[in-house]
Amino acid sequence: MFGHEKGAFTGATHRSAGRFEQAEGGTLFLDEIGDMPPEAQTRLLRVLQEGEYTTVGGRTAIRANVRIVTATHHDLRQLISQGLFREDLYFRLNVVPIRLPPLRERTVDIPELARHFMARAANEGLPPKLLDGPAMERLKVYRWPGNVRELENLVRRLAALYSEEVIGVDVVEAELADVSRRRRNRTETGSAIRWSATSRPTFRPMGNPAVTRAV
Repeated sequence: MFGHEKGAFTGATHRSAGRFEQAEGGTLFLDEIGDMPPEAQTRLLRVLQEGEYTTVGGRTAIRANVRIVTATHHDLRQLISQGLFREDLYFRLNVVPIRLPPLRERTVDIPELARHFMARAANEGLPPKLLDGPAMERLKVYRWPGNVRELENLVRRLAALYSEEVIGVDVVEAELADVSRRRRNRTETGSAIRWSATSRPTFRPMGNPAVTRAV
């Protein structure tokens, strides 16, 4: 994100400009900010507070003239309470918050999005397909836990796997049932693993009783 100087570490055979330097005078978009590791959070906060940064291996501070836009699917307040995200960085970033509703709350967009993804798949070499009316209505009542990305993946799968030029509701119903079944199996497997992990007793020395430790 901040670039590095030649010789800053093994393999650094030339100077490399970081994202801040590349975005000078413009906008830097940081996706999934909630997944940023603590060290990077600290460096980003320093840039926002002081308006300058240094490259890895560099000694001269560089002024930052960049607009920051961030996005995340996490609840940052929850991450803060868990000690996984800096509260001071959150308040630095949370100037103009924009909440994008999940796809299930904007079903009016689904037909246009589905047609767009069908057209994109055709442009990439997959057979052109259409969804009939009942199939489109079925998409509109699905919950879409994966949001727009899940819709795109479904549309590409329909274009790639089925020979029909017009996809009917039966095909869509079968695909959605398969997705739900796989998701349910993953959830059940994950629950079994978590139960096994959290149920394992850990014994302390000096005669302390067994305690259950979440891992």
